[in-house]
Amino acid sequence: MFTTASPAAHRNPLLPGLAAAALLLLYAALLLGGAALQADWLPALNAHGHTELHAHGHPFADARAWLGIPNAADVLSNLPFALLALWGLGGAGRIGVKADEAVLRIGLAATALGSAGYHAWPRPETLVLDRAGMALAFAGLLALALRSRVGEREGRVLLGVLTPLAVLAAALPLAGNLMPWLLVQFGGVLALLALATRPTRPGAPRLPLTGIVALYALAKVCEVQDAALFALSDGLLAGHTLKHLVAAGAAALAIRALNALRR
Repeated sequence: MFTTASPAAHRNPLLPGLAAAALLLLYAALLLGGAALQADWLPALNAHGHTELHAHGHPFADARAWLGIPNAADVLSNLPFALLALWGLGGAGRIGVKADEAVLRIGLAATALGSAGYHAWPRPETLVLDRAGMALAFAGLLALALRSRVGEREGRVLLGVLTPLAVLAAALPLAGNLMPWLLVQFGGVLALLALATRPTRPGAPRLPLTGIVALYALAKVCEVQDAALFALSDGLLAGHTLKHLVAAGAAALAIRALNALRR
């Protein structure tokens, strides 16, 4: 009796390695020449990575204080990231916490602290702390996605390589080079979309990668439309506040998939 091989069997096993090598080469090129490229392509960017500041001195529309907290909505909307970092850890003893999950959860906690700190005191130096937390979360999520779709070893290697490179990319804008950070963000999104075409490995977390990417894309739209959404909602919520909440929704899909394994 003849059997038909699954589509996954025909996929080239070298493709993930080749894609990773190409991204590393691109990262190296942007590390060396990104500042000059940014000066040519994005000359209007300020130190916050935006093209303009509001009259109150920072790039975000909602500058209202509450209970003594400056820019309160953008600060407090980071709380869901901290809650997600803790969600489901009570059941971790049954199967343990793998390195990629640990980095993802640490990244979410660091994002909550770093982003809240940045929005309370918005300046280029505190922005590094905001992006460093995001860098850890990106690295953990990408490694987790690779483990779930390709293999344990590939996920471990990616985590070890990407984590320091992502954190470095988060700090480089202080030196006038935003390009590696853009690669980490948007290259990571493309990598997740590519991995979404592969089936989940048996026993691995069933990550809804398409949903995660869709919510992250929506979060970026909210970020870009910060002032417009603030005006549209008659001052109720600005786009950047919504960005935090929608991005937390994307992270919640990943954490829920991890918790499902424990259940």
